[in-house]
Amino acid sequence: MRVEDSTTLRCEPEHGCITCGDEAWPLRVLRVDNDRELALCENAEGERTTVEIALVAPVEPGDCILVHAGTAIAHAPEGALA
Repeated sequence: MRVEDSTTLRCEPEHGCITCGDEAWPLRVLRVDNDRELALCENAEGERTTVEIALVAPVEPGDCILVHAGTAIAHAPEGALA
């Protein structure tokens, strides 16, 4: 977020989340635990992490999702994980 003058704020989403400065990352779903609404996911470099999936359920192994702050926020297009 940038202050242009004392009365105007402008969001610049190309720089990341205006709340925390973080970005959403595409991850591939490997395993799903529907009871706990969690998924084991992997990035393009093979690093794995557990992600909350309640906001984007249903999720299946092989799906590509966008993850921000440990939470899936959207389904991503197939080519997003390069």
